Amino acid sequence: MKSRKIIILMFLLLSTVLWSCKEFLVEENPYEVTTDFLYKTQDGLQSAVNGLYSLERAQVDDNESSDFAVVMGDCGTDIDFMRAALNQCVARYRPDLSFPIQGAVSSWWKKEYRIIERTNNIITSGQTADIPVSEKEKILREAYIHRANSYFWLVRKFDNIWLNLEPTTIDNFENRTFSVGTQDEVYKVIISDLDSAIRYFNDDWTARPGQFGLGAALFLRIDVALWRQDYQTAASLSEKLISEGPYSLIDPALVFTRDARNDTKEGIYVMQFDEFAVGGADVSTVNGGPSGHRMALVFTADYKAVPGTAQVSEYGGYGWARVFPNEYLLSLYNQKYDKRWNEWWQHYYTYNNENYNFAGQTFKLGDTLEYGQGSTLTGTNYFKNASVGCKKYFDWVKIANTLRSFNNLYMYRFSEVYLMAAEANMRLGNTDKALFYINQLRRNRISSSDPNQTLTMFDEETLIEEHARELAFEGRRWFFLKRLGLLVDRVRATGGTTMFRGVVATDPAWYSARSNIKDFHVRWPIPQSEIDAMGGFPQNEGY
Repeated sequence: MKSRKIIILMFLLLSTVLWSCKEFLVEENPYEVTTDFLYKTQDGLQSAVNGLYSLERAQVDDNESSDFAVVMGDCGTDIDFMRAALNQCVARYRPDLSFPIQGAVSSWWKKEYRIIERTNNIITSGQTADIPVSEKEKILREAYIHRANSYFWLVRKFDNIWLNLEPTTIDNFENRTFSVGTQDEVYKVIISDLDSAIRYFNDDWTARPGQFGLGAALFLRIDVALWRQDYQTAASLSEKLISEGPYSLIDPALVFTRDARNDTKEGIYVMQFDEFAVGGADVSTVNGGPSGHRMALVFTADYKAVPGTAQVSEYGGYGWARVFPNEYLLSLYNQKYDKRWNEWWQHYYTYNNENYNFAGQTFKLGDTLEYGQGSTLTGTNYFKNASVGCKKYFDWVKIANTLRSFNNLYMYRFSEVYLMAAEANMRLGNTDKALFYINQLRRNRISSSDPNQTLTMFDEETLIEEHARELAFEGRRWFFLKRLGLLVDRVRATGGTTMFRGVVATDPAWYSARSNIKDFHVRWPIPQSEIDAMGGFPQNEGY
């Protein structure tokens, strides 16, 4: 039994190393890695922190990126149309499927707890490590943000979670008690971690692309304050981040960059997959190379299936046609004035195949694909072949027909801070300030020719609509609606799609979330595999 404990503990320690930066793995003999080096030396601790970013990335390619895409695509909210293939239980709340055994549920739970396990080791050991205080704080501040980020994700998604700050050791890994931490207990840890990180940055805004910096710590702290209805903290920190940080709103055409890096002034935290990624290349590989992800395919229409079209990067390249905006989301954009409409959404496709014989057809080269024009577009395949694609995930660098993308992905964008600032001030009754922040965003996103560019009134419905226009398909909507207490009502009203450009949806499953969602769906179930492993941890109500 003792030898089994030692083997398992060694695996836990080495797994942290395997996720660390490529350079560290090359320079150090893995047989010489010890706990003393990993958690007591400056190089070891920094390597362990770098490995946390690889842990985050690893999930994105899991199961063709679908576990990640079902959340980032805002599936199961009021703005998405999940056509096929991701996770129907999560996106449509199907009662005939077992929610607790879904891969997406366990994938997110396991990822966040893996990060928590590593950060517990880094923080506990780092606090007592014999290294210069200034260097120690640089290491700890990143670890604090990672742990806070993971616990914040878990507590919002599951409500009832296990709170643990103890590193796993040979003495405790077999005999732990898994009990539910109260919301107050969990948020106390999250707030403490973020406040410590912010203090350790000491107004130093320096951060590599793809690295948690002061901006990320403040962003999360503002979001946490909103969840705790601490609107004064949210308002004051939003103002600090906007006025003092190195970030700025940029032209909507430049936010999602053509070079796939998304290294812009709007990027507070961008998950990296390029050669500069913190932590080095991904451990998971395809044919010996880095794995990348398939997010671009998820949000791209299968327009190439229509005779007369050719697959091109301009329209997203190869597409699986899995997640699209629904008619409610599309209706929110003023297509004449809102710059986001053309820059962030591929809302048309053309007959662009010069080698196709158009003789005798009612359409010609250069025409826009339309339903009912004598092409192969019917009510059945129109939604797959001609729905609006999300350019936020388009990859203009990769060859059009390839499956893998190495796009860097926005996780926290500066524009959201304006929405949070506007909301916090609205809740405090500071109407002028609320209008100031929302109008700052709108002036950047909407043409000055629009007579309604600048708002004179601001309420919760205005916030909800602007939130959708700005942050759709960036994984923010489900949490936002839950925090406002509106998730169930909004899904019942507009979830899925019933019609697109006058074409009636042929599959009732496309809007079944409206009737399937129940009050208990405001939280995910605890993964059944984790309940079995923890022995006695309670399942969430309704599951």
